[in-house]
Amino acid sequence: MSAAPRSQENPATEAANLLTLLGLAILMLGLPLAGLFTKTAIYLLLPIGSVLVFIGSVLESAEHHTHYLRGALLSRTTIIGLFLVAWTCLSLLWTPFLAEASEHLLKGLGTLALVILVGVVLPARTKPLHLFLLPTGLGLTVIGVGAMLFVGSDAFLTAAVFDDSLFERTVLTLIVLIWPALGALALRERWISATVLTLGVAAVTIAGHAQITLAALGAGAFTFAIAMSSPVKVSRVLACLFVPLILFAPAIPLLIRLLHQIAQLPLAPQSSFAVWAQILDHDGLARLITGHGVEVANRAMALGYLPAGAPKSLLFLLWYDLGLLGALAFSLLTAFTLLGAGRLSASMSPALLGGIVAVLLITFLGFATVQIWWASLLGTDIIAFLLLLKSPQRLTRPVATEIDAIPDEEAPSGQRALFRNISLESLRRLS
Repeated sequence: MSAAPRSQENPATEAANLLTLLGLAILMLGLPLAGLFTKTAIYLLLPIGSVLVFIGSVLESAEHHTHYLRGALLSRTTIIGLFLVAWTCLSLLWTPFLAEASEHLLKGLGTLALVILVGVVLPARTKPLHLFLLPTGLGLTVIGVGAMLFVGSDAFLTAAVFDDSLFERTVLTLIVLIWPALGALALRERWISATVLTLGVAAVTIAGHAQITLAALGAGAFTFAIAMSSPVKVSRVLACLFVPLILFAPAIPLLIRLLHQIAQLPLAPQSSFAVWAQILDHDGLARLITGHGVEVANRAMALGYLPAGAPKSLLFLLWYDLGLLGALAFSLLTAFTLLGAGRLSASMSPALLGGIVAVLLITFLGFATVQIWWASLLGTDIIAFLLLLKSPQRLTRPVATEIDAIPDEEAPSGQRALFRNISLESLRRLS
């Protein structure tokens, strides 16, 4: 009886479903795996996958897109994010590297536009098959990393800086994308698969001596675990930790220098804290409020205008480039995102909170913060979380005994009809 409805499906709907599946497969399966072999794959796969998802979703239906877009634009998080983008664009007026900063900003905004486009047109309900794409892709990537560690070339492991080799970029990809994958597995109650995937990522991270990313994985896993019991409280605690850290970041090097002076202990002049304190002494109040302009810190480090020990942390880059207004906007954006994640369902909040903590820890430690590939990776992570947020809360199919629990000869005709309608509707939603 199930073959008749399938034969009557609109060919446009079938084509739309195929394009959407292909686009998501490129993003969730192909993108992590391609990072094993080339650094440039992410720049191609994100646009290609996003365009395929867009075409497939538009062919299927566009009715829910307007409603979703209206609700997203009216949220506080979006308003704060738009202010941060506007302030970043405005800082082009006083940046000394206008051409380079404009190019970098346009690439970042293009990536953001792709993510917004996909987020708006994603189907209103995520199919179970779509949720399994990312865990499968990460599992295959873990196997590939393990194989490359044993039989790969030295170029796979070595690089001048931490986040520039294929291995380290792949590990960062695993650390960032594992959280929506764990959320998808938790939603299906596949706890053994979630544990195996986490242990696999941890194993390849340890084998490659990537201690910093292992710390991010551990912090995210700890957040994931404690958020399963009380996500609202955990989100509030995290907001109380991260928001003051962002807002009062310039006070940290000044306080450390003061403590060294009180204790009469020398502070190494090339240490990141000493360099940041010297920069704060040199800059006036106006620079502390407005910043030096977008992309200035990154270019100044590359050209030697800033000392070699200048911090590469997002905290320093944010304050140096965008000043107090940029830091304030980013802290509010972080707070609203954390608090919003805590109000989600108990099956989704732990994954989102763990992912936020891991990403913030990586950026605060100074890795990949200003690179376009990192922005593209975060864009893919957002798309994966949107798939998770749009998934039904129950993805396990009811067994046949649940559907046929009321025998026809023992139930009234009206009750039998109502029960059949409910059962068919539940099966339709799950499919």
